[in-house]
Amino acid sequence: KLWWRRINLEHAMVFWITGAVTMLMLSLLSYVTTYKKEGIENGINFLFQESSYISAHTSGSTGKPKEISLSKSGLLFSAKNTIHYFNLSENTNALLCLPLSTIGGKMMLVRAIESKMKLFVIQASSNPLFEFTKSVDFIAITPMQLTNMMLDTIDKVRAVQHVLVGGAPMNEKLVSWLKEEKITVYHGYGMTETASHVALKKVGFQTDEYYQAMPGIHFEYGKNQTLQIHYPALRSEPFETTDIVELIDSYRFKWLGRNDFVVNSGGVKIHVEEIENELSKLVEMPFFVYGIPDSYLGEKLILCIESSVSKVSFDFGFLGVKKPREVFFLNSFVYTKSGKIDRKATVNQLNLRG
Repeated sequence: KLWWRRINLEHAMVFWITGAVTMLMLSLLSYVTTYKKEGIENGINFLFQESSYISAHTSGSTGKPKEISLSKSGLLFSAKNTIHYFNLSENTNALLCLPLSTIGGKMMLVRAIESKMKLFVIQASSNPLFEFTKSVDFIAITPMQLTNMMLDTIDKVRAVQHVLVGGAPMNEKLVSWLKEEKITVYHGYGMTETASHVALKKVGFQTDEYYQAMPGIHFEYGKNQTLQIHYPALRSEPFETTDIVELIDSYRFKWLGRNDFVVNSGGVKIHVEEIENELSKLVEMPFFVYGIPDSYLGEKLILCIESSVSKVSFDFGFLGVKKPREVFFLNSFVYTKSGKIDRKATVNQLNLRG
């Protein structure tokens, strides 16, 4: 009996006292948050410090995805830039149709919280507007989603006031299609590390020649004519990229391609994105080009097409020495978690040898 009493007394002390302390701390936290009493919040600052940053993963399109930390103040700064640019408010109907694991999905939430716009959340899909019946003023999507929306729901695309496209380059075929249909969208340049876009340009019926920096951001040249991003609101040191650009001034640039997507074939430097833009006018299926080792050329360009049909021939004569030397058909590509083609992993499936 004595043992039983001692055990119960011990349990009472542990659970009752712990519960009382927890309730007092929560009450204090809610009081400080509500009434903003100066001085008191300093004593409980540790409760906020742990949530000053969020974790995110890079897209993994050029390598293994990396986990990074982004400050909430940086996310808010980026969100405010977008809110002001598109004049988002509580009267705006926005659609979240990107995975929340991506920076695009996360930033839609931050913009909604800050602007108080009405945010509709649906499952990410290749055509977010296909079954969505409510009016949309603002939407953030990928080029692949835009292509499918143009195919199946073009009238709904026209009805959206602001279409923000990001996550990958837009090929010339899609840009020409937008022009023909007199539709203008906004293409963002940015990455996970910069908490979404750092520059925007109009594409389509109205097309800007250059990307324009968002407020508080400027650019310089890095190594080998690559873009260097200065973004003090996120961090003191600049962001180094592998994107080759033509820098017009500190706030405008023309994107030329990726430095790590350059193939040196027989002494000829081939920019992959340039060739893919040209091929997009010819190839209807999902595709990409890639450089593989070659005993004669050093590297040779190959074309990979996602299709179960392999009896298709193409005339690449117009590309001259920059044409793909071989064409491979695959039933399915390898994709990253963010929905981008994993080029290296896909090519590895071919078991090629130089």
